Amino acid sequence: MGAFLIVCLGKTAEEAFLPFKHLQLVAFRDAGEEPCSYECTVLDCLRGLEKAISYSWYNYLKFDYKVYEANHKLDNGDMNWVIQNKILALSSPTDIKGEGLPPSFFLESF
Repeated sequence: MGAFLIVCLGKTAEEAFLPFKHLQLVAFRDAGEEPCSYECTVLDCLRGLEKAISYSWYNYLKFDYKVYEANHKLDNGDMNWVIQNKILALSSPTDIKGEGLPPSFFLESF
């Protein structure tokens, strides 16, 4: 809902989060066994979305969900562009057969 308020109604991150401020939302943390050195809150995510829009990194009218869904499949690399042709997020490449895709699979994307 907060993302909708920012993307479609032009609210700031703080304005979009205001209706949810009273909720005790748990921040994201790394699921690893080591102590987490950061927390990522819902407000942090909303601020990131607001910043991405201000830099023209995201425009919902140009977002191609079919490409997103195709790239998200493991057979296609389980990857997606965070910033088109600049930052690519992907699952961990591996040379271990049956546990993912080898690093060479991703070379063309770069």
